[in-house]
Amino acid sequence: MRIWIHLLAITAATLGGPLSGASAQVPDTDIWIADLAITGDSIRVSGAHNVTRRPGYDNQPAFLLDGRGFLFSAADSLGRTDVFRWEAAGERVVRVTATPESEYSPTPLEPPATGFCVVRVEADSTQRLWCFDDDGSNPRLLASGVDSVGYFAWIDGTHLAAFILGNERRGEPHTLRMIDTASGAETVVARDIGRAIHRVPGTRDVSFLAREGDGTHRFLLLPHEKMVPVPLIDAIGEGQDAAWADEVLLMASGATLYASTPRRSDRWRAVAELPAAVTRVAVSPSLDRIAFVAPNP
Repeated sequence: MRIWIHLLAITAATLGGPLSGASAQVPDTDIWIADLAITGDSIRVSGAHNVTRRPGYDNQPAFLLDGRGFLFSAADSLGRTDVFRWEAAGERVVRVTATPESEYSPTPLEPPATGFCVVRVEADSTQRLWCFDDDGSNPRLLASGVDSVGYFAWIDGTHLAAFILGNERRGEPHTLRMIDTASGAETVVARDIGRAIHRVPGTRDVSFLAREGDGTHRFLLLPHEKMVPVPLIDAIGEGQDAAWADEVLLMASGATLYASTPRRSDRWRAVAELPAAVTRVAVSPSLDRIAFVAPNP
């Protein structure tokens, strides 16, 4: 089964191959929220607190476009995962989906569309993209011929960049593909990639993580107009988790948050110490909040 591949804090991309559902375990993780302040080169993170404190898996936060909260995936005691929403007003958690399938990587759709899209693990272990209305109703399949999706990022209303799972037995690496959701066409643009895929704010360019021959990772930039990846900046340590805050790239390695402005500098600087080792990072559209995932305390 492929259901667990894209769930692990140490992913199949890092491990070099798929894991079976029988041997893998869902990690115990919580989502934290903190205030974020960016003024020039000064970055401050304060007020970090756990907003999903419970046993089990809470992961993959994606801020709503209005900044009033974020969507995330959470697993029940049987390992089935649904979509939930954390609302800043009252700091409450609301269940959004309740399906026999498992949904991961909830991501708001691009305006003027409303709702969100997920990776759904179907009954036969197919991993395809599905969309829902904001309240979790009206599920519909997107690009039915595109399978083995692990992660994705919207480029515009009809195009996205997707991490497509490889096959270790056949010697096939994970690939970055550009997907035309209207036609279902797939174009492979990079191989042996990591899980960090993001659209660069204010552009249709995509940044992604690729593994080098020596096992280290490097962020690459895929300019929309050329579709040929170019080096952006080396990753910190063995971390894979990053998020854009305007032109600033934030990256977690262990419990340290680093920042760089890669189009102007190839250097990282430590900007905050977080409560625990971080496995995901997300920044609100207004750049005033940061969400991150850490193991249950």
